[in-house]
Amino acid sequence: MIRGPQRIDAINTIEYWGTGHAQQPPAMVTYHVSLSYLTPAMRVDVKRSNPDVRQIQVVNGSFAWNESVPGAGFIPGTTAMPAPGTVKDRLLQLWSTPHGALKAAERAGSNAKVRNENGATVITFPLAGPLSGTTMNVTLNSKNQVEKVETRTGDTVTETTYSDYKDLGEIQSDVLFPSHIVQRQGGVSVLDLTITKTDTNNPYVVFPVPENVEKGRENE
Repeated sequence: MIRGPQRIDAINTIEYWGTGHAQQPPAMVTYHVSLSYLTPAMRVDVKRSNPDVRQIQVVNGSFAWNESVPGAGFIPGTTAMPAPGTVKDRLLQLWSTPHGALKAAERAGSNAKVRNENGATVITFPLAGPLSGTTMNVTLNSKNQVEKVETRTGDTVTETTYSDYKDLGEIQSDVLFPSHIVQRQGGVSVLDLTITKTDTNNPYVVFPVPENVEKGRENE
């Protein structure tokens, strides 16, 4: 039930690009997300308008940092700023992606409970490791595609819905990805994205940890 057309075991890295709207503050955004499920690691490169701001947030295992440009810390004149307090939130983003949620459900093993809710399949399980204390609910549609991921950490509830799955790769494959993503926190929409392109299993999607981040200090 968790396998089949999702081919979750075959997908180790994925990149996706999109545009849309974000809140807090309201802005038009362009998104480029790169992630690896094996590491686990993720880079979220966001450009906001009005005013123009670029934010690049990275997590790799137990390390998190912000970059001035992708790969900062290994390029002269660039800045990698440690952000250790964001590790949990960023890992939660990774495991809340469609394939990430299925992989997390599979790893939960016997702790994952499956039920039918209004004709949909819902998998509920606790997350482990640095995400201990968080419960994830994954709703699958009739095609076993992830339709909704809800996470609860204490009183904080984040709901991400995925719809309109398509083959968005430049080279056609059988890997489908949602072309519409909406995220809500506390019932309020915070992100609405239209995904325009994906790339799966690119071996050059890497997330080396800068030395200053490993040592927990700012760039010198």
